[in-house]
Amino acid sequence: MFVGVVVLALAVAWIIDPGPTETARTGGPAPDFAVPLIGGGVFDLSEHLESDGRPLVLNLWASWCLPCLEEIPEIDVFAAEHPEIMVLGVAVEDTEKAAVEFAAELSPGYALGLADPAFEAAYPRIGLPATYIIDADGRVEDVFNGILDRQTLERLVFG
Repeated sequence: MFVGVVVLALAVAWIIDPGPTETARTGGPAPDFAVPLIGGGVFDLSEHLESDGRPLVLNLWASWCLPCLEEIPEIDVFAAEHPEIMVLGVAVEDTEKAAVEFAAELSPGYALGLADPAFEAAYPRIGLPATYIIDADGRVEDVFNGILDRQTLERLVFG
């Protein structure tokens, strides 16, 4: 009887919140996601890969993250120098208000979005900042945990 109750409880929990179907891992497919963009619109990974096709630098940041404050200007320069690469920053572990204020203060030239719990579960990190390199075929080429400078980012993207 006890085992039956436990199995039923687990099944109900899975139905209510099945969790992410995929977790991003180097060499594996990038889990699909759609995030609202600060300033309006939505970035949808599958739509991007289908219609745009550029590789994606996916940078995870937060308004309270001091290393992110240092890193975002470096990523901004990289994005401006490499229009053949899509760059997207996504605020994680943050409030919308704080992330929007932080984005307005730094105002990088690349798109910034807001994570939801499913995104955060699909794109794990050791800490912040963290960056995923996703190729034009939708595979995770690399994951970098820590502060990036332009040279490191170019090495990750271009080999």
